[in-house]
Amino acid sequence: MAGRDSRAILRALLAALEQCSAVALPSVAPDEVIALARRHRLSPLLSTLDPSGLDKAVMDKFRRDRVVTVARNMLLAGAAEECVRALAAASVPVILLKGLAYEETIYPAAGSRPTGDVDVLVPGEARRTAFAVLNRLGFEPRAAAPGFDQADYHEIAWTRNGVEVDLHLALAPVARCRIDYADVWSRARPPHAAARSEALVLDGAHAAAFHALHMAIDHFDVPALYLLDFARLLPEADDVWRAEGVARAWRCHRSFATARALVGAFLPGWRAKQPPAAVPWFSRRVVERYGAAARVSRPEQLVRKLSHLDSAGYAFRYVAIQARRNVREVIERRVRKRSPRERLAL
Repeated sequence: MAGRDSRAILRALLAALEQCSAVALPSVAPDEVIALARRHRLSPLLSTLDPSGLDKAVMDKFRRDRVVTVARNMLLAGAAEECVRALAAASVPVILLKGLAYEETIYPAAGSRPTGDVDVLVPGEARRTAFAVLNRLGFEPRAAAPGFDQADYHEIAWTRNGVEVDLHLALAPVARCRIDYADVWSRARPPHAAARSEALVLDGAHAAAFHALHMAIDHFDVPALYLLDFARLLPEADDVWRAEGVARAWRCHRSFATARALVGAFLPGWRAKQPPAAVPWFSRRVVERYGAAARVSRPEQLVRKLSHLDSAGYAFRYVAIQARRNVREVIERRVRKRSPRERLAL
């Protein structure tokens, strides 16, 4: 599928989701629509729309994807609840992040928001206690990135029977921003009034700033579902201003500015409710290339990473820390050959 065609189809799908209306597509083969919707993780949500604008076979596939999403999310929610209760019993507070938190707060229709894993945040000082809890529950740590076992690394992946739990000790690498965790924990809240779990979710402005930061960490090479997430987290202009203030305070404003520009480019209804804002230079290349079929190249990833750090000092520190971690990872893998469990001293 050509880049221009894929962008046109993606815009049509997002317009339908934004307006909750029938999909009006350019002339395109059903298989191409299905492939694009799945790549951008939109197919379960599309199954909730007026089916008149899509081929019946396409809608059948979307409905099946939603059924699968319901089942998968139930599995992940069960694992999350098990982890939250065990951590709470060990006096470790937990904030549920991203996909499962969004399903609790901004996606009321069950199974409309797919997620691939369980993301939880615990206080950094509870690191060893959290490790012991997950280890006791039968989860195994995974060497997902260089430096995962170092005290200043922000997350560690744990797996059990096909379920992955990303244990966050911080919301992002400490080298790329300055997050006020005292404020994060003080403003965290239950997902809704009837919540029975001990898990909290981020305050709305914090969630949006974190979401933008997460998009930047992934070089903005993210599924279009993330654009809808951002828009739903910030439905009104006041919400945007508040989240932007948080991003400035956290020193990740460039990430937020590009997320805002990207969402505004593909969701014009959301953009119309916001005050006019110029698109910064570092955001333009992201907006112009988003939605193409090809993945972002490694050199482009590096350009995007460095251009979205808020200062030269952050960029220098980030590069230095990553270089140190990469060298250490080579030594760990080729010389010491320690398992993830050994590296975490379990």
